[in-house]
Amino acid sequence: MGECLADLNLVFKPVLTVLDAVRILTANGPQGGDLADVKKLDTVIAGIDQIAIDSYGATLFNKKATDLSYLISAAKRGQGRIDIEKLNIKKVLI
Repeated sequence: MGECLADLNLVFKPVLTVLDAVRILTANGPQGGDLADVKKLDTVIAGIDQIAIDSYGATLFNKKATDLSYLISAAKRGQGRIDIEKLNIKKVLI
């Protein structure tokens, strides 16, 4: 499945990626969730590297990018970066 998702990056090349993490569903998703499964983060992540955005998003679920096969596949193909520790991340409080 990871390879298939990475293949989509060859077709869809967004200029800006926005990840809405105002509230995230931590279990039983995407359709069977319960309000008890919702975690409020009040976070929005935006950037030009969709792989880096998803890699950062993985941390919101206590995962690493290397836990997700599609991110590993995409990074190996040079479609984005999963080493978010090396990125210049700017946090803005509103």
